[in-house]
Amino acid sequence: MRKYLLFLVTLFFILSFRNADDDKKAFKKLYALEGVWVMAGKKATVYEEWKMVSKNYLQNKGYTMKGSDTLISERVKLKKTKDGIYYTSTVENQNNKKPIAFKLTSAEGNLFIFENKEHDFPKRIVYQLISADSLHAFIDDGVKGTKKAQHFYYVKQKKQANGL
Repeated sequence: MRKYLLFLVTLFFILSFRNADDDKKAFKKLYALEGVWVMAGKKATVYEEWKMVSKNYLQNKGYTMKGSDTLISERVKLKKTKDGIYYTSTVENQNNKKPIAFKLTSAEGNLFIFENKEHDFPKRIVYQLISADSLHAFIDDGVKGTKKAQHFYYVKQKKQANGL
């Protein structure tokens, strides 16, 4: 019995380090989000502006521009902690402006899935880096093959001369 318990403790210890390394690698891939992403619509243009705060923390400001009007819609904190990677979203007109956390549950290649099964909608937030300047993001209800989903296709804005 003692050997079995020692084996389980050792296995748990090894797996916890593997997960920490996996999270570190996954978070480094998310650095590619840094910059300004644009999705042009018929009536307005949607932006996601990602900024690296530290090696374990990215922040985002989501906003819409219609003519000369700018409407901030969401703020996101993307953090790597000892417990995992969390995408914490505060949406202006939802949840009484309270932040909602989604934990990274899968990071394969350039596809990142964040989930919070307790939240009403969305339950999943998915980011797929198609290329260095192409991003497909979507939210859904966490049901495979669902029709209840919203898709966002962004193009990374090129930096302007003189850092503007």
